[in-house]
Order: sequence, then C-alpha cells, then structure tokens
Amino acid sequence: MTRTMSLGLAALTMGSVLAGCGLGASPAPSHGGGKPRSSAKKGPTVLDTKHPGKTSLTKKAKSLKPFHTMGGKSHAHKPKPIPVNLAYLPPLKALKSFNPALTHYHQISTFIPGMGFHWASMVPGVVLMTNTHKDVTAVEAAFPQKLGMFSWFDPPTTVPNAGVAMTSEHLYFTAPTSITPTMAAMVPSDLTSWAKFLAVNPRLSVYVKQPKMFHGFSVYAPPMGPSLKVLVSSKGTISGFMVSEPAKWGWSKEYWESKGKPSKSKLFGKAYHSVLWLTPIKGLGKKP
Repeated sequence: MTRTMSLGLAALTMGSVLAGCGLGASPAPSHGGGKPRSSAKKGPTVLDTKHPGKTSLTKKAKSLKPFHTMGGKSHAHKPKPIPVNLAYLPPLKALKSFNPALTHYHQISTFIPGMGFHWASMVPGVVLMTNTHKDVTAVEAAFPQKLGMFSWFDPPTTVPNAGVAMTSEHLYFTAPTSITPTMAAMVPSDLTSWAKFLAVNPRLSVYVKQPKMFHGFSVYAPPMGPSLKVLVSSKGTISGFMVSEPAKWGWSKEYWESKGKPSKSKLFGKAYHSVLWLTPIKGLGKKP
C-alpha cells in the first residue's frame, strides 16, 4: 500500500528504515530531502511505497514553536544538562536537556524492528531512533542520489522523494537485531569506543580521522563524499554526529551556526550543520 506524508524538509520516507536493514527501500530525507523549506513554502510530499508502519505529522508537532536556538541567543529557559553514561543507550530526555534542536523533534513512525521509533524535525538534519523506553538506538541522514552512491550508504533505492531519488545512512548504537519492542531499558551500548561502534557499523571501515577537530572533538568521516560524520571525544567515546546542509538552502534555528555565518564546506562550498551531541559540552550553541 502506498502512503503519503508531508513533513517539510525533514520528511522521513519510512522505506529508508528497511534500507538501513539491508532490504532496500526509500530513504529518509533528513539531509538533502529536496529543496529546503522557507517560511512561506510547504515541504515536499513523500511517497512511502515500502514500509508497513504508519507515519504522520501530529497536531502537536504542527503546533510546535521555536524554543531556543543552536547558533543564536536563547529566548527561553535552558534546562539543566542531564549527565549521560555512554556505556548504555542514551535516554532521549537527557539528550533534549543539552540539544536545543531536539525541542523541535517529534515522533514520525511506529516502532520498526531493528531500528525503533523515528524522530525528526521540519528541516534537514540528523534523524534519531528510540526504543519503547525512549532510549536512543540509532541515527540517520539522507542525501540526494545525484551526489553519488558510496559504500557507507544503505542499499540504494529508486523511490523518489519529491521527484529526487535518495540514499540514506543509518548508524546504530547497538546491534540492530537487539532493537525490538520488548528490549529492556538501560541496554549496554557500543558507544564507548570507535572499535565497538565500528563492529555494529561495519560500513564505516572507510572512515578516517579528519585533520580538523570540531569543538574539541575528533571528526571521523570518509575521505570524500556526503556522510553522517561521527564526533569522538579524547577518551575515545562516540560523543556526537554532524551532517552538512548547503547554505544556499537557507538557515534554521536548529543549525549549529548563526544565521548568515555558514562554515566552509568541501562538498557544498558553504554549509550549515545539524549536530546531535550525546554528552553535554561547554558552550553548547556557540560556533567553535
């Protein structure tokens, strides 16, 4: 059965869930899902031809208003950061306490075995997944297929998003086979070292440590091409993820940089970044 869903630029074509499991399907436009949404335009309609789960944009999600920014000044009370023990799957509640962008995220899928519930916002960026206890189990990004097909992507698909064929990349915090509706809370994670993370994400074998750091964290990414970059702490723990979005698509309060101050990008020339931190850091919300 074909289902339709309009979720702005961060619309999640749930077929990408199956793609991440190696079954091939339509990916989630969390990164590059067509042209970006402006305040006066609606996002694309996404066709879900593969995935059996229901997806929708709830009334609550539609009514969400900006809370505070990543790159600019805050306009509301900032919650006190909740410490995270990366030996276990990080709770979504804790991540929200030091990731202002997550204020705009909403659940957009039913539970998908091997991944969990999908959460996304209305702009391109990192999509995350949770189990029934709202512990984060994985992250995802998607890219227009015209950028190329790479070994670290999920299996390719020809199902279009707003007329654009997409590719996706899923990164798991624990073995996908362990992500089930009945999995327990406080499940051990594979975030404590690059070696463990690589074991459950073997496609990352081509990733290399980049010459420049991001806010004191090492950046692991492929030598070339679009990707979901991994941020690693000095202790070796997986501490965050980052996706580049072309600056020409416009700025969002959810992005790391301030409006009108994009970073240099080898891929796009200039880009804004969607960043998801797994641990609190000093100066969160300020461009390094």
